[in-house]
Amino acid sequence: MKTINKLGIGAALVGLTLASCTKGFEDLNQSPKVSPTTSPEMMLTLPGKAIVDRDFMWFYDCYQYQMQWMQYGVPAPGTSLGRLFSPENTNDFYNAFYKNIGPNLVDIDSTISKMPEATRANLAEIVAIAKVMKVYSAWRVSDANGSIPYTKAFGARYNGTLTPEYDSQENLFDVWEADLKAALASFNAKLPNQLKASGYDIFYNGDATKWAKAANVLRLKLAMRLMKRNPQKATAIAQDVMTNAAGLFTSNADEWNFVSNPNSFARSGNWNMANSPLVGSKGIIDYMVANNDPRLPLFYEKNGYTKAAFDSLVAGGVLAPGSVYPNQQFVGAPASPDKRKDPAYAGFFAVRNYSMTFNGKTVARAIDTVSYVQHRLFNSEAEGRIAGVYTQPILTYAEQCFMIAELSVRGIISGQDAATWYNKGIRASVGAYNDMGRLATIQDYTPVNNADIDAYIAGANVALTGNQTSDLEKIDIQIFLNHFKSPWEAWGSWKRTGYPKAGGILNLEPMVSNGATMTLPRRWALPRPTVAEQQPNWQNAISDMQKTGEYGDMNDYTGRVWWDMK
Repeated sequence: MKTINKLGIGAALVGLTLASCTKGFEDLNQSPKVSPTTSPEMMLTLPGKAIVDRDFMWFYDCYQYQMQWMQYGVPAPGTSLGRLFSPENTNDFYNAFYKNIGPNLVDIDSTISKMPEATRANLAEIVAIAKVMKVYSAWRVSDANGSIPYTKAFGARYNGTLTPEYDSQENLFDVWEADLKAALASFNAKLPNQLKASGYDIFYNGDATKWAKAANVLRLKLAMRLMKRNPQKATAIAQDVMTNAAGLFTSNADEWNFVSNPNSFARSGNWNMANSPLVGSKGIIDYMVANNDPRLPLFYEKNGYTKAAFDSLVAGGVLAPGSVYPNQQFVGAPASPDKRKDPAYAGFFAVRNYSMTFNGKTVARAIDTVSYVQHRLFNSEAEGRIAGVYTQPILTYAEQCFMIAELSVRGIISGQDAATWYNKGIRASVGAYNDMGRLATIQDYTPVNNADIDAYIAGANVALTGNQTSDLEKIDIQIFLNHFKSPWEAWGSWKRTGYPKAGGILNLEPMVSNGATMTLPRRWALPRPTVAEQQPNWQNAISDMQKTGEYGDMNDYTGRVWWDMK
């Protein structure tokens, strides 16, 4: 995996300042502070940084909510659940899009449009890269918010409206498809004398060929979101993607991700999961243990029950004489809130501090019963060691493979063998997490070997059999597991597919709180503008989304945005 310097980008910041705005868009009418001598390729750095440098989002959206809703993690023994079903301080990417990402990408278009025609011709790929980044970022915002200002959102900076209307999500899918096809046309044209963004593009280092593939994969992802609402359009896009000249990812080396330099990113502060420690859930760890998933030690740490520790507990009288070592150091805790108070699960949630007598001496022992999430995947300097390398997947080769497998099983595309793509996806996912764990120097890192991957793929709960229902569940479980490092994606995948599910191949445990089975949240509340003049547009957007009957009250987190059809 290629490492691009994330923080050594001072040259790219010359002449630039971060654009600012509020939820009312009132600051977007201020002239952008872009030096007339700034080269457009330099302007890609700031929005790229804003996409991944989101520690507030990780602390709240991810650690507190999405990872717990999706049961990647459960609050560790001795900690509280917090406001699990009443989210607060969330939706950080919405603010990032309107403050930092969108304005800076629009500035690129505006700067280039003022240049001589001959110069503009040499910047077609820069414009296309900015377009792909903008579509991706807007989609991320809309995916969990629904209608958002987009087509006119940033015009105020250039004498446009200060009160942009909200585009419906249905319309946005058409706009995004058109924008991505326009970007692909620029990439596929292979125009001569193109100015490269080497050194300023923190994702692909200016490689237009890889950006073109990413644009195509993003189109495929958008098509999957349309599958319930507009299956005809989803089919048309998917089929067009498969024949587009740009092609698709061919390996993990093509995927859109961010890889930091060592010791330079995601260091402590809000990145630090130790402030709200999570352990693995029983449902996911039980699945991974039972099926020998090679990603298990890459996702979770072993608990403290080594054979030596177990024997000492038996010798010290904490465990009964003759107790048999379980030979399993991966143990998950129940995810349901009420099970934290259930005596049958007390062993999972008690803080395991022991006082025992051994060889005539009383000693204190503390042993973790459950397996913690691999902290260094999320906080590069966790565990008090020198910071490692941080990786953030954005669009992955593994997910692309799984999407093609699913489309094949559904009969939406032809000429593609589902099992072949599915198996490629598993290998790619395991390989990607193996690289992430190695670069992050996670606890007890051991390279994954191909024999383990082969055995996993051949397992009864993993291998495709030709039964459409079970094959779709297996594919969608693999999509879900692959999104471990991007919990917002896992949330979206679960909403789209319904997998994992309660009682399924991978059990998503029903969440029961105070005796009531809770409905998991499915969206954020669309932020209310702070400027009075913009509030009618916001209210119109809410009213429009409520017409489907699935959106619910504006603050109902269990409501559904347009694409998330029942």
